[in-house]
Amino acid sequence: MRNNILIPKYNHNGTFLRQIRSFVCRKGRITRAQLQAIQKYWSLIGIDFQLKPLSLISIFDNYKAPIVLEIGFGSGKSLVKNAVKFPNKNFLGIEVYKSGIGSCLHFAYSSKINNLRIIYHDAIEVINTMISDRTLSKVQIFFPDPWNKKRHHKRRLLKSSFLEKIAKKLIISGILHIATDSEEYAYYILDEIKNIEKYKNLSKNNTFIKRPIFREITKFEKKGCLQGNKIFDLMFQLKE
Repeated sequence: MRNNILIPKYNHNGTFLRQIRSFVCRKGRITRAQLQAIQKYWSLIGIDFQLKPLSLISIFDNYKAPIVLEIGFGSGKSLVKNAVKFPNKNFLGIEVYKSGIGSCLHFAYSSKINNLRIIYHDAIEVINTMISDRTLSKVQIFFPDPWNKKRHHKRRLLKSSFLEKIAKKLIISGILHIATDSEEYAYYILDEIKNIEKYKNLSKNNTFIKRPIFREITKFEKKGCLQGNKIFDLMFQLKE
């Protein structure tokens, strides 16, 4: 397992270029169990970052099954539950925090599933280099950091430029599903995506959909609900 979750960027003079990211690189706390899970199961379920498209034939047994990509899966518990619930689909998860990688590997191995693979790297770089166009049936991004302070809005992941990139990776009629507990961020996303003609908002009034019963309730969502936060689900379909 490689520890570099970012590709270093330099100018023509060899000077390192600091980039704006949607996450903060921090070591954080990783438990012994999470570390052991990485040591034991990464070779079975993890995929190292590479500067070329993934070969789906080489990573999934049923490589012709629809592929669901989840960006920022946290502990991975809800992602693993989805993989168990839908064995006829392949799931690919991306996470930048090692503690989440360890937890997900533990849950996945305990659940004895073979339709899940995970990547430990920055999602933008994975989308740019590892995911071929028109290969994903669904992309789900649940509770991304809203970066609430105005001066931090530049860090937000779901800007129009990234939403455009996702559109290229979805198959025709593919789905982009986003959930957030930040009302301001929810409307920001609507504003960012409204001018991307490739997307059709599946809400009847072009805003938010009713919470789908198939979406697993995450630990983060439970915490938000206890704090009285309203949950906003946004769902878009790629047009022909």
